[in-house]
Amino acid sequence: MLAIKILKRSINITAGIFLLTAGTTHAQTFTDDARILATYQKSLDSLFLKVKSVTAEDAKTQLAENTKAIPLNLVKTDKRKKDGNELYELAKTATVTVGIAYLCPRCSNSHISESSGYVIDPSGIVVTNYHVAAMYANISDGNKPLGLTVRMANGKIYAVKSVLACSKTNDLAIIKLATDGEKIPALPLAQAGKVGDDVYVLGHPKGMHYFFSKGIVTNKYMEEAGEINKKFFREMMAISADYATGSSGGPVMDSYGNVIGTVSNTKMFTHSEMNPSVQMVVKNTVPVESLWKLVRSESAH
Repeated sequence: MLAIKILKRSINITAGIFLLTAGTTHAQTFTDDARILATYQKSLDSLFLKVKSVTAEDAKTQLAENTKAIPLNLVKTDKRKKDGNELYELAKTATVTVGIAYLCPRCSNSHISESSGYVIDPSGIVVTNYHVAAMYANISDGNKPLGLTVRMANGKIYAVKSVLACSKTNDLAIIKLATDGEKIPALPLAQAGKVGDDVYVLGHPKGMHYFFSKGIVTNKYMEEAGEINKKFFREMMAISADYATGSSGGPVMDSYGNVIGTVSNTKMFTHSEMNPSVQMVVKNTVPVESLWKLVRSESAH
């Protein structure tokens, strides 16, 4: 009888240890945004000693010229639905921080302005917004550009080698990383998203690295954009998932983990000029159909 009691107690203790271990295994770490930024900044000097990024001047030239579609080795679309956490973990490996490194006129320390992007070709081809690349190319206010870089979720940092293709109208830029032949995780491109589809967004709003949000496609429409005397219309996909400054260029994915859009901007609707109370904020993303105009797949998609 004593042996049976001891055995039961042993089983209970073992079960308790298993549950504790299982809980620890599945526990998610907390993102230390300040540490990520500090480590990113400290790594710049050693990175630029090894490899130079595209200069701001060359980036400006490339943003004006590279508007033709380019051939890429895209990964195949995924046909298996995933839950939220699985999508997050999958997307995180291929979603990047696009960092504009610069010196300000007030100190000798290097600084980083962070935006978002995502890998679409394992050789190191990244999608971000045109306005993100243009910020680097046209840096001003006495700031001196040091380089354009990308940080992966695992902490690996790459210099941006060039702008391969872009569309100012559709707010898209495709950039090439200096990976020295290393293959990195990439996200597949869907053909299109539909109004009512579930969507997931990953990015870095206001320095909150890898902020994940869910919503639906709320509208697909032709947006009037451009300066007063140079108006034009472009394809836009509005969604309800949250994002903010710093999320620009991040992926908008469907329930399978395929990219259906790229975060671009927000548009605030107020009641009227007499009553400026906010009624709605439209979350504008560039639909994947616009991205397909800049790429040609050399593999099945």
